[in-house]
Amino acid sequence: MKKVLLAMVVVVLGLSANAWAQLHGMGRVQGSVVDEGGAPIDGVTVKATLPGSAGSIDATSNAKGEWAIGGMGKGEWEVTFEKAGFAPRKAKISLTVELARIPPIPVTMKKG
Repeated sequence: MKKVLLAMVVVVLGLSANAWAQLHGMGRVQGSVVDEGGAPIDGVTVKATLPGSAGSIDATSNAKGEWAIGGMGKGEWEVTFEKAGFAPRKAKISLTVELARIPPIPVTMKKG
């Protein structure tokens, strides 16, 4: 019984490590979020997901509307921007290498 339990723990930890490795790398993206008038938006939830993997990497914009997400592995990422009172926005980001740094991403959100 103990061997079966130990084997199950090893399998679960192995799967968790694999999922973590798919998401986490050394890639980094950053940008800013403004409204239609160009004013920065504080508190925007920025969520980066890698389709086909478990989990996401999240950030929140600051008072200047700036945000950054690090620790991203290579792949085709989907990034969503959401805040109450604004229409959500989506972007696709391609990180082709583990150490990717792409230019800042400017996002304009419309009220509604």
